[in-house]
Amino acid sequence: MVYRTKTVQLSIESFGQELGVSLSPENKWVQLADQLPWTQMEDVYRVVFPSSLGRAGKPFRLLFGAQLIKQSTGLSDADVVKAIRDTPAYQYFIGCPTYVVSRPFDPSALTHFRKRIAPISTQLRQIMGAWCKDRLQGSVGSDGTMILDATVTPVNIRFPQDHSLLNQARTFLEKMITELAHQLNVPIPRTYKREAHKAYVTFTKKPCRPAKETRHQVKAQLQYVRRDLRYVDELRAKGGELTEKQRSRLTTIQQLFTQQEFMYRNKTHRVEHRIVSLSQPYVRPIKRGKAKQNTEFGPKIDVSIQDGIIEIERVDFNAFNESTDFQKAIERYKEQHDHYPDEVLADKLYRNRENIAFAKERGITIIGPKLGRKPKNVDEKQRRADNAAARDAENRRGEIERRFAFIKQKCGLGLVRAKTAETIAVTIDMGITMANIDTVLRLFSLALLLVIKIKDTYLTISYKIRKETEFLPA
Repeated sequence: MVYRTKTVQLSIESFGQELGVSLSPENKWVQLADQLPWTQMEDVYRVVFPSSLGRAGKPFRLLFGAQLIKQSTGLSDADVVKAIRDTPAYQYFIGCPTYVVSRPFDPSALTHFRKRIAPISTQLRQIMGAWCKDRLQGSVGSDGTMILDATVTPVNIRFPQDHSLLNQARTFLEKMITELAHQLNVPIPRTYKREAHKAYVTFTKKPCRPAKETRHQVKAQLQYVRRDLRYVDELRAKGGELTEKQRSRLTTIQQLFTQQEFMYRNKTHRVEHRIVSLSQPYVRPIKRGKAKQNTEFGPKIDVSIQDGIIEIERVDFNAFNESTDFQKAIERYKEQHDHYPDEVLADKLYRNRENIAFAKERGITIIGPKLGRKPKNVDEKQRRADNAAARDAENRRGEIERRFAFIKQKCGLGLVRAKTAETIAVTIDMGITMANIDTVLRLFSLALLLVIKIKDTYLTISYKIRKETEFLPA
């Protein structure tokens, strides 16, 4: 497949005039249409098209803009295509030369686009981050403060239970056994699937399931899965072949069986790299200790706020201690700004002795209470001053918590519906990008009100910041 550059869109005054459609300059998508660094990102996008032959791919702006709209609205691929068809401002934003009443592309194009940009997703996010910093540079100066924290972006999977995972594995194995037996023209081995299904349904319909009965059901499912795995190995030894997808699923089921058997025999519910979904085996349980949900299922991200812009420091599906990324984040800050931050706002997990010593050597202040026991005799005035400083630091650190709430509620990261690990990473990058864009829009779309007093007269001036334009002499 080859990639070719498309024509530049019309101006806002000319867009859709033949249909009597006029666009409002107040619309955020209209404001962003001619400001985003489309050309710079498109140059990076050309790398994924090494061939100069074949059918031309869809324009980058068309699909990237649609993905940004999807992240902002929370719509599915099919619904966002319908919304673009019905909304002139969306079509103007994605670079359509004029308003059309048909779908600009098929919803499946977004799925292929996310897979295609997975290797360059980080570069695209960094380009957009640099663009946002450039826009905020004149309004939000660099105060030398860096805020660090971590959160989990939940993935849309069914809540994992041991007996349900084993039952799902059993049904997959029974289908494999049937297909392999048909390939070899041999009788299907007896799997007792009717009895197993009946016993499982009877168990799940009970409103109250004692621990002893649950353990008995897990034991029964383990026995079924063990026998089915033996049948699959015997049929494959006779010449039966599985598809690539079936082989991948079989490997996951074997790993699941090993983990579940270990937990059953040792009477525990913890195991390393525990599988909680057969369709997404890379998803891991992350213990967060939150009041709403103690365990979350999805990648954990360590982020920082620098000059008002969110930066991703690390993304990992496995649980990790975010304090280990503290020093790397500080060094990356120095590479970008040519100096270390003056202060770092972080919770107590980051403030260990090693990180405090690292920051002290570089003249960085870590805001927070000192380690160790509190002294018994403290001057009351000093205590109040310390408490006031701690409250102020916590209030400033609360900015990153508000950003977390925003990206989860408004940028599509509250429940990621992507399926593969690559597209989940792309969705996270796009959500962070959309959050940074909204930060720029909020700053430059605020209504400013000035009240000027001239002697006994008050003059009120109300206006909005639109866009910087170069002065051209007459």
